[in-house]
Amino acid sequence: MFDESLPPALPPVDYEDEESAVVQYNDPHADGDPAWASKNYMEKVVALYDYMKDKDDELSFMEDAIIYVIKKNDDGWYEGVCNQVVCSLGTVMVTNAMSD
Repeated sequence: MFDESLPPALPPVDYEDEESAVVQYNDPHADGDPAWASKNYMEKVVALYDYMKDKDDELSFMEDAIIYVIKKNDDGWYEGVCNQVVCSLGTVMVTNAMSD
């Protein structure tokens, strides 16, 4: 009544020599960036926690938000873009989203 034959098993794949098996995120200008993201950003970072801005020139964001850094200041603050808003954010609020 039912055909109990199974399709042949696929041969095992050896990924050790295949570069395509390893996903690398070292390209800061990925094709998946939103249209509003600056094409000249320095770094893509991820918010470590929710933050509500204290000042008008700061940026409010939710944990895990992707922020595009466009300038790094010597005082421990970045200028970044998130959801089409350009503002300042502290470097301790984020971690690098790109690996080497």
